[in-house]
Amino acid sequence: MVKLGWETYSIGADIFGATAFLLTFFGSMRCDFIKFTSVDGTFTDHFGVWRYGQWAFLSNGQQAWLYEGCFPYSDSVVIDSKWKAARAFDAIVLIGGLLFFMMSAFSACLGKRTYTRPNGIAGVCLLLLSLFSGLTLLVLDSNLCKNNVLLGEMMQQFVFNNDQCELSTGAKCFISATVFWFAAALCSLSASRRKNEENDEVEGGLTESLIQGEP
Repeated sequence: MVKLGWETYSIGADIFGATAFLLTFFGSMRCDFIKFTSVDGTFTDHFGVWRYGQWAFLSNGQQAWLYEGCFPYSDSVVIDSKWKAARAFDAIVLIGGLLFFMMSAFSACLGKRTYTRPNGIAGVCLLLLSLFSGLTLLVLDSNLCKNNVLLGEMMQQFVFNNDQCELSTGAKCFISATVFWFAAALCSLSASRRKNEENDEVEGGLTESLIQGEP
């Protein structure tokens, strides 16, 4: 069985971690974490953890809905404790992921002989990022999903089931990011273990050589 070097595991952690960070960033910036589909299935509205999609109705001969972009929630929207917790976990993952991304780039620039990342500590931190990324889904049990007042205010022409929100692109990005953070953590922990094994093999070889060299 071929044993991979610790550098290979470390590179895997960097790749998985960078992918997870980009997915987290992409999912956070979008305003389509969840979606509501009208009862007749003709219209779908999207909402994000931080922002929501703003629509405008045009009636210049041809009635149509125009998407105006993402806007922050107004003070009239009640952000409950679970929604606030999801935002906090999202912010933690973004900050932690950015630090890991910068640390990985710093390590790659200096080279393994000059700088060695503490893979064991990084692995534990990556596990926490995976956990926090998953906990962002708490927003599915918040007012955003179960008591969304913006549905009735903006889309009076359509009938929605307020308690039947669905996962949209942003949430799927976070689910994928959770998996990639976990994979990065496993690679980082494997790198730490493999590096210790290599150090033990080197020390064992030196000790054996010294013993054989004794008169």
